[in-house]
Order: sequence, then C-alpha cells, then structure tokens
Amino acid sequence: MEMILTGYSVNPVCCNGCGACAAMAPDLFAMDEVSEKPVLLLSEAPLDAVERVMAFCPHDCIETG
Repeated sequence: MEMILTGYSVNPVCCNGCGACAAMAPDLFAMDEVSEKPVLLLSEAPLDAVERVMAFCPHDCIETG
C-alpha cells in the first residue's frame, strides 16, 4: 500500500488549544507552552494520520494542502 504524504496546518484563529491533536499524534503535533497552541513537527505527514486527527479536532482547525 502506497503512503500518501500531505502538507497540513492548524488554523490558529479557531484553535482553542485543547491539545487533542498533540495527544492523538505526538509525532505530528506538540503544544507550545507560551501560546498554548499546537505546533507542527513535520512539514508533511501521512494523509491517513492527518485525517484521523482532523476527525477529532473539536473546532475543525486542522487543514491539509
């Protein structure tokens, strides 16, 4: 099975810093202690991993592309 990589980002305007993304995918996201918002750890990630985290983001802040 071919792994599809995609760029991803977090919209900081709608993000409330709940930390769900960092808890679900610590290899993709970490929480910034100062801003209390997630930071990306990679520029691209497997599409299925990003889509899984997107499904659990309470404010739909994670975007691909």
